[in-house]
Amino acid sequence: MITADVQATVLQRLKEVHRLCPEMRLGQLMATLGLLGEDATGHSLWDIEDEELASALERFARDLERRTET
Repeated sequence: MITADVQATVLQRLKEVHRLCPEMRLGQLMATLGLLGEDATGHSLWDIEDEELASALERFARDLERRTET
């Protein structure tokens, strides 16, 4: 399901993740999110719903945040 609020949240979080990991190219970031989403849902990036992508992005962001704390 497409919702503007979820999409806006994902885009904002992508900016935050890029700030945490600026050396990662956008393609690398999307590939990583695709793999995380596929692991969680069994669907490719093409078929992942926005909420599922948001969840994968949040998991990745929390992992990056933990890494930068050390």
